[in-house]
Formats: sequence, structure tokens, C-alpha cells
Amino acid sequence: MVKTLTTESLKSLRDVRTWFDSALGQNVMQIEGSILDQLLSGYFGYHLLQTGVFPQALYDASPIRNKILLGLDTSDSSPLIAKSTELPFLDNSIDVIISHHLLEFLDRPLDTLRELARVSLPMGYFVVIGFNPISLWGLWKSAAGWNGKPPWFGKFIRPGRLMDWLNALNFKIDRVQYCIYGLPISPNSLRTSDSSRELSRNINLPLGAVYVLVARKQESTMTAITQPWHSRGLKLIQGGRLNPAIPPVSRGAIFNERN
Repeated sequence: MVKTLTTESLKSLRDVRTWFDSALGQNVMQIEGSILDQLLSGYFGYHLLQTGVFPQALYDASPIRNKILLGLDTSDSSPLIAKSTELPFLDNSIDVIISHHLLEFLDRPLDTLRELARVSLPMGYFVVIGFNPISLWGLWKSAAGWNGKPPWFGKFIRPGRLMDWLNALNFKIDRVQYCIYGLPISPNSLRTSDSSRELSRNINLPLGAVYVLVARKQESTMTAITQPWHSRGLKLIQGGRLNPAIPPVSRGAIFNERN
């Protein structure tokens, strides 16, 4: 059985959230957001889900109408709270999923990855954003000995390892975009000119501090693809909150029939 988030792990997630709210963290999110803007503008469907350690929406460029920002604990400002290993959504129901710096800060990231894979719609888009251990930031993490401070206490996941996990879950890798090649000294160290950013996108060296990996779930001949929620007569209750500290409710509990 997958355990609920402990007090210690919740504190760790909140520490990471504080780091993302700093000037350096916000600069990182701005760079990530520019990459997402380009990607999401071409991804269509009925439902988009974003989950991660920082409750800031990164999906403004998406043309998808129903966007869900999922929080992990009750201190989040997100309208919906749930455990990352027990998502309150049907199988094969989400067209676009964004996992933003989530896996590297969980004790059992593969359990969460499996759950995200479960709700991902076949041929939909699964976007994973993570810190790259094979980068200057990875070296800085090891050399500086800051393992007790955010975000350095996270277990950065190699892109190759993540690809292996996704392939085992019947995903095909669509692309990987790398970014941020400066040291994490100050926000100014991450700033580059438009021409430099364009050059880094074109070269795309796998040594960037952050990777944006896009995968697509392959259709299975053993599982029928379900219809979109609106045509099944179901809807997600807006503003529903699941407390991660209490026993999990059934996944159907946050759905109700249309009148």
C-alpha cells in the first residue's frame, strides 16, 4: 500500500515551494514557461492536468478549455487537492498532463509516475519537467554539499532513467528539450539574450540544468479508449478538496451525474 505524505515529506515539499517563490526559482519557472508556451499551444483536447510542488499555473498558452491545477496538501492554493498516488480521475481521461518538478521530490516517484500514466489518455501528451543531474547544477549539488537545502535535497532523475520508466509504462518519447546552462548563483546568472536562447534550443545539449520531456501513451489493444467526460454524463466537481492526511476516498467520489 502506498503511504500518505508524512509530516516530514510535506515540510520538504513546502521548503521546495519556498525556493521556487524566490527570485532564482521564479527565473527558472519563467524559462520553463517559455518552453511550455511553445509546446502547449499545439496540444489539443478536452482536459489538461498540472501537478507539482509549486502551485503556479504554467498552462496559459494551452487552447484546452478545462485546465486543472492539482495541489498536494491543504496549504496549496490549488482548487483541488489529492495524493499524487491516488488521483481522482478516470483511467485514460486526461489529454495533456504536466508533471512539474514533482518526481524528484518524492520518496517513491515511480508510484506517482504509474498513477499519472493511468489517467493519461492514449496518444495524449505527458510533459515531465525535472532537474538534470548531468549538468552544472548536478555538479553544484554534489560539490557544494547542500543536500539538506532546497532544491538540492531532491533526488534528481536522469532523463535516460525517466525514459526507461516511461517506455516500460507503454509511452513513446516524443522529444526532450534542455535549458539553463548557467550556475545557480543568482537570477542574473540564468539570464541570456534571445539569440543565445534560440541557439541553445537549436543545439539542445543534454547538459542543461532542466529538461522538459514529452512522451505519448501508446494505444493498447487490450484496453478500450473511454469517451471524453462531457459525453459520459460526468463532470468534475469544481473546488473539491481531498485531505491527504485522511484515508483515501474512492476515485468516483468527486464525480457526479449531470442533471
